[in-house]
Amino acid sequence: MDEGLALAAALGICIVGGFLPWVNTEAAVVAAALWLPPHALPFLVLGAAAAQVLAKGALYGLARWAPRGLPRRAQAGIQRVSALAARRRSPTLTVLASSTLGVPPFYLVALACGTLAVPFGAFLSAAFVGAAIRYAVVSLAAVLVRGA
Repeated sequence: MDEGLALAAALGICIVGGFLPWVNTEAAVVAAALWLPPHALPFLVLGAAAAQVLAKGALYGLARWAPRGLPRRAQAGIQRVSALAARRRSPTLTVLASSTLGVPPFYLVALACGTLAVPFGAFLSAAFVGAAIRYAVVSLAAVLVRGA
């Protein structure tokens, strides 16, 4: 498999996984990290983070400008996460934690931020930093395990 194809496949899976929470983006990044040469890992990490944030930014926009179009289950989840985020002083820290650790679920946090009208730039910045940290950790772990 060509390096460019491996990178494109991982980034495509990260976009799809940003919209469909049951798609495991970390597995795609690990597989690509094992396949790609070390000099390509920064492109993988930054590309995967950008792909994830692109999808979450679209979810933010959906919740911000068309919340009634969401499924009832998503609306209930948004209300729970919105209540949690409203109690915090800085929803940006919630976004950073969620995009890094997945707790609370990043999918719901993106929707809640749109509902709460968290500033879009702050949302994108925190989401990108958190996703980049998460993908850097999993890709580095894969490379270290491969080398061991």
